[in-house]
Amino acid sequence: MAAFDNCHIPNCIFQALTWPPVCPNCHARYCYQHRNHPLHGCWVERQKGVWRGSTLKASNEPEVTQLFQLLDPDLIKEEIESLRPGSKVFKIDKRPNSMESIEAHNGQFNLQIKIDLEDGQSWMMRTRRKAGIRPYPDEPLRMNVQSEVATCQVLYHGGVNVPDSIPRPKDSKLIPKLIYCYQRFIEGSPWKDFAPSRPIPTNQPISGPTKKHIMNIAKWFISLERVEFNLIGSPTFSSTSTSDSILIVGPLIERQPAMTIPPYFAGPFSSVKERYLSTINSRLNACRARTWVEPPRDVEMYLALLELGELVENDEEMGEEGRPFFIRHADDHWDHTRTQGEGEVTGVIDWEWAYTTNKAEAFSSPTYFLPDEFYEGKKDVLSPSEHALLEAYNLLGRKDLAGLVRNARKYQRLTYFLRCMFINVDELNALKRAFLQIPDEEEEGWPRTEEEWVEGMLIKWREDGGLKWLVDHPWEELVMPE
Repeated sequence: MAAFDNCHIPNCIFQALTWPPVCPNCHARYCYQHRNHPLHGCWVERQKGVWRGSTLKASNEPEVTQLFQLLDPDLIKEEIESLRPGSKVFKIDKRPNSMESIEAHNGQFNLQIKIDLEDGQSWMMRTRRKAGIRPYPDEPLRMNVQSEVATCQVLYHGGVNVPDSIPRPKDSKLIPKLIYCYQRFIEGSPWKDFAPSRPIPTNQPISGPTKKHIMNIAKWFISLERVEFNLIGSPTFSSTSTSDSILIVGPLIERQPAMTIPPYFAGPFSSVKERYLSTINSRLNACRARTWVEPPRDVEMYLALLELGELVENDEEMGEEGRPFFIRHADDHWDHTRTQGEGEVTGVIDWEWAYTTNKAEAFSSPTYFLPDEFYEGKKDVLSPSEHALLEAYNLLGRKDLAGLVRNARKYQRLTYFLRCMFINVDELNALKRAFLQIPDEEEEGWPRTEEEWVEGMLIKWREDGGLKWLVDHPWEELVMPE
């Protein structure tokens, strides 16, 4: 039974923390007791104010070099030609000549190889990575790839502009260690006005070309209505055999698996409330087991999860089981939307974290549309891009979708918190206002500092058994045997 790794310290029997998954400096994994401990050299350096920081090589090696060694061009050529009968491979863009050039092939989660065919088509071989950010057993990664393939296939065949996708063949001659799929290459580049280095200020109107591009984004979102689902989770296949498998909604494939032993992921679910409470409760359990976050953040994280669980539990909309459900990308960075010409959307890529959800969440604005004020803890401010999206939906006769964009902040705040797990009093207050539909200016008597917030939460949740145990057993008192 494949489980998550134990602590990096020799002979330590405790499981390594799952968040953060690795030390950003040495890329080793440590348990709750050793993350901030003299046996962890990076922690000692940090205490002395000597922090080396990570390098490109440290965050990639030796994994990337090993993966390139395992990617046999002749076998890849044979495989893609068998998957695309009648096609001939013209070029496989495989070998980087320096660490810097690896960036052209490498993302944080995938190593990507472009395969050009003689008929003018191109495909990408997407191989999952582990180093640095996702040191899981192989099985959760295989489940993740299977879900990405299923998502792309159901959307592509439903008429949505996404890459067609092919799973690793059962008879593949490539090394079994490689966890990969093939995807049709999407032509085009990201829309330049959305680059993080060029944010659009809230008080600045957007350009005409960008408005036209956002109109095309609205049309692309509307195309998602063509594909409906009956449960909440992640698309997958009913079996690992491609010959008799059918596409279904399976467990929710999250960035941090709900469990560190099989089956790893929970679900599917019948409502958004059930889905989010499952995630929150799994993290509460991990906090109690001290396998989630490093000390001394566990108490404040536990409090935040308790508070979030209460907000979700009391939300009527989230409890509705109204089908159909729709797909949400879940990693919608600006560079995942590919464009050509005057902003035509040629496709949206990187669907590895996609999940099905209710329409209110599925049609909320993309993450890269959020204004800077969102990250400052404001709820009511819409960005210029969001205003343009509202206008586009109204022009297309879809006032219903415009309303979803305008009222989506609770979903965006919820997913942002669960993804980043930051304890920031302004953002926690904004999350609460978003759920309770309280205007930004109505915060009289609310905590203004993290200390005030923690003090209030400790009083509110003082009867919770898990909180009592965490408070009564502070991390400083835990001592490993000599």
